[in-house]
Amino acid sequence: MSEHSVRHARWDCLTTDELYGIVVLRNRVFALEQRVTAEDFDGRDRHPDTEHWWFGADDDPVGYLRLVRPAAGEPHPDGAAAPAWVVGRVATHPDYRGQGVADRLVGAVLAAHGDEPFVLHAQEYVAGLYERHGFARFGTPYDEAGIRHVGMYRP
Repeated sequence: MSEHSVRHARWDCLTTDELYGIVVLRNRVFALEQRVTAEDFDGRDRHPDTEHWWFGADDDPVGYLRLVRPAAGEPHPDGAAAPAWVVGRVATHPDYRGQGVADRLVGAVLAAHGDEPFVLHAQEYVAGLYERHGFARFGTPYDEAGIRHVGMYRP
């Protein structure tokens, strides 16, 4: 994976090749593999504050996540500061799982924004990845798109 690196951009700075690679990866993981029927592209990708983070070549990402600003009423632990960011759409190409791709992306995001509070809604089976980065579970696990999720927060 030596030719791969962590990259990030906001919508207006993404090239068409970068966007194409992100769309292909998200489609492969969420639509084809996980069979999520909810709309993946919810309009938040284009928001001026949204940050797209990927690991891989410009037009061939093998890992991806996005940072969005929280919606009003974004769930977070009682008594905790409201989150500044929501981590979402975390995806790793099946051929690269278990190689630390998502770990590198989360680490890079925290290096850039680690002094701000985060929330995410993790698929429960990968919650340990986020716990290693200081996230803690909150609330009751729930089903989203047929997949068990848990809320997680990092101050």
